[in-house]
Amino acid sequence: MMLKAIVFATLAVAVLGDDFSLGEDKRVQMREILREYCKKNNAEDKFEDVQNAGKVFIDCLKGLVNVETLQNEIEEAKPNGALDEVFKKYCAKTPQLKTCIQNLFDGMSPCLSNEAREKLPVAMNGTTQLIDFVCYKDGDRIALFIAEGGPQCFQSKANDIRECGAKIKESFPSIEAAKSLGLAGTCGKWDEVTSCIVNKLETCETPTPGNMAESLFNFVRRATPCNTVEKKN
Repeated sequence: MMLKAIVFATLAVAVLGDDFSLGEDKRVQMREILREYCKKNNAEDKFEDVQNAGKVFIDCLKGLVNVETLQNEIEEAKPNGALDEVFKKYCAKTPQLKTCIQNLFDGMSPCLSNEAREKLPVAMNGTTQLIDFVCYKDGDRIALFIAEGGPQCFQSKANDIRECGAKIKESFPSIEAAKSLGLAGTCGKWDEVTSCIVNKLETCETPTPGNMAESLFNFVRRATPCNTVEKKN
């Protein structure tokens, strides 16, 4: 249910096609999925409110960071070893970012099922901890990740990472089988796919991306109910 809440939030934002590289057909399709989800939960009259929450979220993000400017600052900082200063500036904005996300979750909640709505605090906690992980010590982690070729590592292993996800998907004979997984089974699948991804990243030129991905996955796991399930080696 936590995943459903996050997926729904993504839909609420993505339907605003002007801000994403989506074709008109895709944007309309996603809007209809969003509308049907609201209708399914007897909240079709809240559809416009949810769309508006997505727009407010995008405007909130734009007020915090300009992606093109950030990319330019990163490229300029790399030769000087000043990436930490770039991320320190942006990580100082994390309180505002968390507020943006909380407002998005609050805005979309009317269209969620009762069960999914109950999981919103868990989703928010996981999101908050993810932000805290990335911005640990004013962004030292993300600065190190970029300096050590993390983005290039992920890009070079993109197909391998997709295969990790495909293997998990293929392990389910049906959608019903996936839905029937209990907490232990769900967490086991999480551990399986994340271990696969880490193993692929560890074959990059430097171990840093793989090590950081493993730390991130463990960090996120501890922020979910999986924290109560023993991790299998």
